[in-house]
Amino acid sequence: MVLRMIKAKILHVNARGDLPEKDIVKIIQNHAKSLQETIDICRQHSKFEEMTAAQKELGIVSEYLPKMLSEEETKSIVSEAISSLGITSQKEIGKIMKEVLGKRNDVDGAVVRRIVLEILP
Repeated sequence: MVLRMIKAKILHVNARGDLPEKDIVKIIQNHAKSLQETIDICRQHSKFEEMTAAQKELGIVSEYLPKMLSEEETKSIVSEAISSLGITSQKEIGKIMKEVLGKRNDVDGAVVRRIVLEILP
């Protein structure tokens, strides 16, 4: 049933389902994020049965996602992007995010943002 849900989300974007792998991964990542938000809301409202179901679904969906890079690996990639683009302030965070997230499917945008804010003044 979970795989049917993912397939439906892919077909919703493109009726033939012939999307580049990068786009398919993004769809699955968005679904995983949505499930995590559902888990958090269920936990806040003590709906443990729904939370358990969402956790199981998230476990299955996670199997189809690329392994995310560690924080140190992400920090290295962000540092490279900052130096290659010659960026010196947080005002240009969008350029860094576009550079890193545009080339990689295995990094978390929230982690990239946090690292950029730590590195740049």
